[in-house]
Amino acid sequence: MVTDFPQEKWKRMELGPGYTNENIMEASTYGRIRTFNKTSDGNILKGSMINGYRIIRFKLFKPRDSATTSKLEFLQKQVFSLTRKIKLMKENKEDKNKIKESEALLSTLKKNLSKKFADDTKKRTVHYHALVHRQVAEHFCRKPSDKHTIVAHLDHDRLNNKSGNLKWMTPEDNYAHQQSSPHVIAEKKTRRNNKSRNAKLTVTKVMLLKKLLNQGKPMRTLVKQFKITDTQILRIKRGENWKEIKAAD
Repeated sequence: MVTDFPQEKWKRMELGPGYTNENIMEASTYGRIRTFNKTSDGNILKGSMINGYRIIRFKLFKPRDSATTSKLEFLQKQVFSLTRKIKLMKENKEDKNKIKESEALLSTLKKNLSKKFADDTKKRTVHYHALVHRQVAEHFCRKPSDKHTIVAHLDHDRLNNKSGNLKWMTPEDNYAHQQSSPHVIAEKKTRRNNKSRNAKLTVTKVMLLKKLLNQGKPMRTLVKQFKITDTQILRIKRGENWKEIKAAD
């Protein structure tokens, strides 16, 4: 079990009702997520990255329905019964060909049972994912209203998920906040100082670009067509750049 930081607080994450998992997940004021189950006694989840944010992913399982339970139990009884029969046949030194036929049938039954279990598990699996900063904000940061839908990092560091660095914002608040981001400021400065880059995008081109983004065109195609970086396109998509320009009809 990992040691807590000074004054670190933990709250249990609600994963939703109706799952068979015995996992207990907790989020902390230090931006950490830990899990408790049969094999984990408060281990910290590292998670993975998506668009610069840390995210955790794992599987949850819905309960098995009664019809499937009955079918699986019936198949298990068949396997158990045939296994016991083959054991007795060997003890009684019965015909070897009959024993081989029974063993072949047992192998088929086991494969069928294994497949049924695998199919059932796949059907009951729910792929759960959660952004760490949103989990921390939901448990430790006050949300003023339903309009405050975005969790912003006050220092613009997407990996600093401590509760004191997070704040619920409206889309408008978040846009204003992003204007003070070192990345946005650097991008604006680059656009001003690099005439060749500025020449690549015009209002008309941005309108077309936004239209193609709405249509789901691949990033690689857009980079090649407009001769700009994928970072520029992402910032336009997120509304950090050229926000006032609407997509073409």
